[in-house]
Amino acid sequence: MEFGRIHRLTFPDPLGFGKNPTRFSDPRRRVPDSRFGVLYLGSSLKVCFLETILRDDRDGVVGDVEVEEKELDDRLYAEVRVRDSLRLLDLTGDGPVRMGIPSDVLRGSQQALARKWSVAFYDHPAAIDGILYPSRLNGQTNLAIYDRSVLKLEPLRSHNLKRAPGMADLLDYFFVALI
Repeated sequence: MEFGRIHRLTFPDPLGFGKNPTRFSDPRRRVPDSRFGVLYLGSSLKVCFLETILRDDRDGVVGDVEVEEKELDDRLYAEVRVRDSLRLLDLTGDGPVRMGIPSDVLRGSQQALARKWSVAFYDHPAAIDGILYPSRLNGQTNLAIYDRSVLKLEPLRSHNLKRAPGMADLLDYFFVALI
């Protein structure tokens, strides 16, 4: 199974991750040594582009949305293969409702609640490898892989984002004007 990831040239490891505030990152600032990291992957270049570059910039914009060309020049698109099977918490479909997970964990633009839930997911005795969840932007599949399981992934290829296969079509499709 293959996924993709957009990352900055300044952090060239396609499987690298930080501990910055993101949807499922560890919010516990007082215990830095015990904090976990999260690597995000998308099921397509399209969802990776939406999640990483476009995000909410398209909201309320009629016509072209401007994106600095440097945003694309400074990034790579990596194709990543799942090498060993992953134990994922499936938050697609009806699963979150059945588990009592608030809709803002997956759909909210504010991410504090999702971070708190992620600590519970990470610390659960099942020791999952990560989370399978729908993009709040287009519903396509994303993965949030916890640091303890990144070794189950393998980078395949990397492309300059602007030259990634299909990127020009995405820019046209989403009415993106490079400036």
